[in-house]
Amino acid sequence: MKEYEHSFKVKSILPYLEYCKQNGYTEFDAVTQNRVVYENSNSDHIIARITTETVGEGKERIVFDCKNVGSKRKDLNISSESIPMELTEETKKIVLSMLEVLEFYVAADNLRTRYIFKKEGVTFEIDDYIRPQTQVVAIEGKEEAVEKVYSDILSKINNIIK
Repeated sequence: MKEYEHSFKVKSILPYLEYCKQNGYTEFDAVTQNRVVYENSNSDHIIARITTETVGEGKERIVFDCKNVGSKRKDLNISSESIPMELTEETKKIVLSMLEVLEFYVAADNLRTRYIFKKEGVTFEIDDYIRPQTQVVAIEGKEEAVEKVYSDILSKINNIIK
């Protein structure tokens, strides 16, 4: 499935959290995620990810997905993304074995809190990273709607790290 996304580092995520709340976006429960990113030795455009999510009171979920980053221009990424697959500890071992055979290696091991807001085909993924220590905002969804919201953000909030 196609992913259309603006993703950018920010000085603070607070203005984006406020923007979403003030503009009628539906807020979902914050999630703590440990995401291990694997890159393919033959192509750095092809990545695999195993994400361990903790929601609420310790409910844990492990998800595997893959991504082929087709186009990158400044903070705009257009990619093909697989449908995520939920793993158990046993199936995680199998996936890790497959990644090794397919020549993937660990490229990043990130820890973050993710805040998700949705409205009319646009999703905000607002990430407060603990490892590495940074803050990132992603706006994804249908191209026209994303571009409209992205323009609005640029006109109202000036804290993007360039």
